[in-house]
Amino acid sequence: MKQSHCVRIWDILYPVCMYFAVTTMALALFDLLLPASPDAKVLRQMLTSLAVLPVLYAFYRKDRAAQTGHAKQTGAQPLLWAVMALVGACAAIALNNLLGLLRIADYSASYEQVAKTFYAGSLALEIVALGFVIPLAEELLYRGIVYGRIECAYGRRCAVIASSLLFGLIHMNLVQFVYASAFGLILAYFLQRGGLLGAVAAHMAANVTSVLRAETDVFSFLEQSAAAQSVATVFLGVVSAVGMVFIFKSSEESKKRRKAA
Repeated sequence: MKQSHCVRIWDILYPVCMYFAVTTMALALFDLLLPASPDAKVLRQMLTSLAVLPVLYAFYRKDRAAQTGHAKQTGAQPLLWAVMALVGACAAIALNNLLGLLRIADYSASYEQVAKTFYAGSLALEIVALGFVIPLAEELLYRGIVYGRIECAYGRRCAVIASSLLFGLIHMNLVQFVYASAFGLILAYFLQRGGLLGAVAAHMAANVTSVLRAETDVFSFLEQSAAAQSVATVFLGVVSAVGMVFIFKSSEESKKRRKAA
């Protein structure tokens, strides 16, 4: 039994190790090829994610073919994905506000350096890289592959918790660990209710919102005072909760229609 569990754990961790191996090699190559510039830091992140996408998709397709009744999802309605994207954006702002109010960044010396690296390029490049390419790669890995393998081996509850914690741990600083672990729980829920595309839509919306907040004045009103942040956090939390209820009811109705068909 112990040996079986070890094999299962390795099956779960193997794609993550492959992901880091490919991205590390790609980063080393792009460091040599790309000139030193603010855009280069973001560009190489995008290119490494593009380089690893075929590897992740191969794992994902293989798992989808092998899994029956676990992480496999039927198609969802575009409206459901749109609501998931809206909830993802609102939840991202609310979580970031909460972390700011709690001043968790004060206990994470490495977070400031990570933020400088992430938001070092042009707005258009950041939106494409951080808002679309990188979330797609991460969702293929953590919700498409890791979640599905954990669910098959240990059940859905373990898959939700373990995939979210692992998603937080790979960010390797306290602020992003707390944020990514909490947001990972939401993404796991969206995976269950709307398939992988639902989680991808929410992750992309959250990242685009974070880029716009960091690089533009679109959300500057949230920075005016702690009171403004608190009110916005509560409001967006309520919007997210309402959206989650809508997603639950819509997905349940969709299941009933499919069974009746």
